[in-house]
Amino acid sequence: MRRNIWLALILVLAPGLVLAGHLERKQAGELKDFQLIELSKKSGKEQGDWMVARVPGDVITDLVRAGRLKHPYYDFNAKDALMVNERDWLYKTSFQVRASEGERVWVLFHGIDYQSRGTLNGQEIFQHTGMFSRVLVDATPLLQKGGENTLAVRLYGLGHLPDVHNYTMNELLKQYVRRHTLKTQMSYGWDFAPELIGAGLWDKVELFKTGPVMIEELGIKTRNSGEVGLEMTLDSSLAADAVLKISVAPENFGDKKPVLVREFPLALKPGKSSANAEFKISNPELWWTWELGNQNLYKLTAELVVNGKSSDMVEETFGFKEVVWEQNPGAPEGWNWVCRLNGKRLFLRGSNWVPPDSLFGQLDDNRYAKLLALAREANMNVFRVWGGGNRERDIFYELADRQGILLWQEFPLACVNIPRYPTDEKFLKLVEQEAGEIIRVIRNHPSVLLYSGGNEFNVQQNAKLVERMRKMVKALDPSRRFIAASPAEGDSHNWIVWHQKGNLVDYFEDQHALMSEFGLQAFPSKQMLDKYISEKLRWPIGEVYEFHKMSRGKMMKYLSAIPHEESLQGYIDGSQKMQAYFYQRAVEHWRIRKYRVSGTLFWQFNEPWPAVCWSVVDYELNPKLAYQRMKDSYNPLLVAADLPVRGWKPGDELAVDLYLVNDYDRWFKGLKVEARLSGQKAGEWSADSAPDSSSKVGAVSAKIPAGSAPVLELFVWNGTEQLAHNLYDLSIYDPVDSGEAMRQLNKLYGKLVYGERKEEVEE
Repeated sequence: MRRNIWLALILVLAPGLVLAGHLERKQAGELKDFQLIELSKKSGKEQGDWMVARVPGDVITDLVRAGRLKHPYYDFNAKDALMVNERDWLYKTSFQVRASEGERVWVLFHGIDYQSRGTLNGQEIFQHTGMFSRVLVDATPLLQKGGENTLAVRLYGLGHLPDVHNYTMNELLKQYVRRHTLKTQMSYGWDFAPELIGAGLWDKVELFKTGPVMIEELGIKTRNSGEVGLEMTLDSSLAADAVLKISVAPENFGDKKPVLVREFPLALKPGKSSANAEFKISNPELWWTWELGNQNLYKLTAELVVNGKSSDMVEETFGFKEVVWEQNPGAPEGWNWVCRLNGKRLFLRGSNWVPPDSLFGQLDDNRYAKLLALAREANMNVFRVWGGGNRERDIFYELADRQGILLWQEFPLACVNIPRYPTDEKFLKLVEQEAGEIIRVIRNHPSVLLYSGGNEFNVQQNAKLVERMRKMVKALDPSRRFIAASPAEGDSHNWIVWHQKGNLVDYFEDQHALMSEFGLQAFPSKQMLDKYISEKLRWPIGEVYEFHKMSRGKMMKYLSAIPHEESLQGYIDGSQKMQAYFYQRAVEHWRIRKYRVSGTLFWQFNEPWPAVCWSVVDYELNPKLAYQRMKDSYNPLLVAADLPVRGWKPGDELAVDLYLVNDYDRWFKGLKVEARLSGQKAGEWSADSAPDSSSKVGAVSAKIPAGSAPVLELFVWNGTEQLAHNLYDLSIYDPVDSGEAMRQLNKLYGKLVYGERKEEVEE
């Protein structure tokens, strides 16, 4: 929600105009100094010197900028940053603001990590626990109007988190605290992320003025028929008659002139109240994913007029879309993963999104923009915003709206299995608070597809917690789907490959309706390793790579299946080839068989620090080979070879069927499909491709030429225009699958971790 009356300022060091979202706002006062200091463990008094702080940001990044801490992304430096978790920290800023009689001044914290106490001019204004819930304060009674005001926020270290005095062993302590806190779960250390628990004002802080009545919340519900429902929360300092003025106009299409202007009378009482309004837009332009249509957005302006004066005005962008979920063909009841967007079936081609930086102080809008652009260029239409990560900043959801990329948003729960999450009322209310706030922040974005309770936890053991989240979705955003967790309702996290050291057979035998996690680690670019790993540690492969999350035994297993040099560049090239081949073959196997499988989301798209992990784009935003392969494998018009699991060499006979998979909602007629084998022509076929289809178009039958690398290359031509391309390195072959015993063990593990699920699939 964007406010544009007298408004507002983000607490920054520089004066002038500030940009929040896409709106310019005039500052109500100058805030030139935002500072940070450590507090004594014993006395709570300030110790050391004040340092400059950035908001949004985090303590670790500010310490690095101040020269008090080595950057944690280099070598083993992250170990030195653990001291931040043990201490309390104080943010402070001063500002001036002028408020006339009847005006109210507000401070809005969009995200505080994690446990905090705020004061204004020495008086407490809040105590708060929770990373993803906002804190809104009416600062009016405590202001020095026209004078200097001091705003301070104390952030508490681990010693203040739930019952930590009961635990003395570090690892037990860390896991106990993680299970009892709803902050970024990966910050406690993950298999792709460092332990950087940290603290900070991680999202923006705003100061704004209103009249006697403020619009606190604005939820927009739409139907494709044009009906719009507004649900508002208001905060009034008086009893009064008011008028709600609504205007709706196209935001990114048409002539931008209003298509609706309406007024609604309101009778207000002091305190908080709800207000609803309904109206209809004639012939609304719908919002689509990028391959199915335009990303049409509307701008709604809501103004409250009290006693003839404007009291508050906000703007919000929204879109019209409807999603229906249908049962997959041959799947058990409840496996409803066939997505219909505005009545059209949509195969979900995507990946898992993790926080783009472990240090929020380094994260800016440009990084979000580059990553979303890379996803769009790779032909993706969906991200699963993983539950061990974040509710991202507003810009992420705004970019997804404009790029036509759907978002599966998980709540901040991940990988707590034995024992379960707490079931006491205090924790359940915390879950309600955080889930509810995430919904309120993102629900007006048309890119939001569904909500999930989180990642990889036992739904039955955590039934109370799941029910609280379900209740919040039903109350605040009932038109969107809620699933208890992932995996839970017919989606698969296939870790037989990699964690159980399986091969392609273990992908091809997976009969789930949606593939929501699968992947292999690969080394990043040498350019990135040269930047973050000291030369003396770079080769041979040693402990520093495991510290940066390489799983040595598994990496060696998959590297052994492909010829590679015993050098750093050899490991980079070999691991990236294996990752690319597995991602390509898995995705295409499932796409050929759509809609028995109705979507693939590989693990993972990005990474939060320089790592050897499953990402296809490294921390420096260098695409790995798998990214390039996914651009072909995720092309809405895919040409694919349905290859068996084996290897080839020069002189072998290659016999393979070719398929055209069309995810567009239109015909392609008179196409030419061409195959080249090791550079030599191996066949040509004429083909038509129906909308939303998968069909066989031909078969290659040829001998691989001697003296050349066995490579199959496919093209689709419309006249002289190349519409699709694919390339297969036929020399890659990993002959070792996981074995039946490991598959059965994996099923038992799945039941233990995720609970009982329906697994039978009709053949």
